[in-house]
Amino acid sequence: MCKNEIYSAIKNMTLGELLSIFNYQEKEQKVNENIQVFNQEDTKVLYTVNDLIEKYPFFTRYNINKAIQNEGLPYCTIGNKRMFNKEEIDKWIEKETKPKKEKVKYEI
Repeated sequence: MCKNEIYSAIKNMTLGELLSIFNYQEKEQKVNENIQVFNQEDTKVLYTVNDLIEKYPFFTRYNINKAIQNEGLPYCTIGNKRMFNKEEIDKWIEKETKPKKEKVKYEI
């Protein structure tokens, strides 16, 4: 978009729409600040869904949702965002990737 298009879009917006945009940005900024403070205080590393996909390439949004529902992928919510603790994710991956014990077949 060029500047003229942006200016014309802003001119056509109501005051309520403009305020909602700024409130959304402030809320987003506060959530990000809370995450940073939480990371600094507890020395825990928290990942958002996008961070998790970036750090662990085998995850996709679909796989994350499926793992949460079916396999108990650990997460917490901050605001309306799902956050994943690095240590818990590493433990979960290790547990899930261990080879399953084979049943011993006895022949008669």
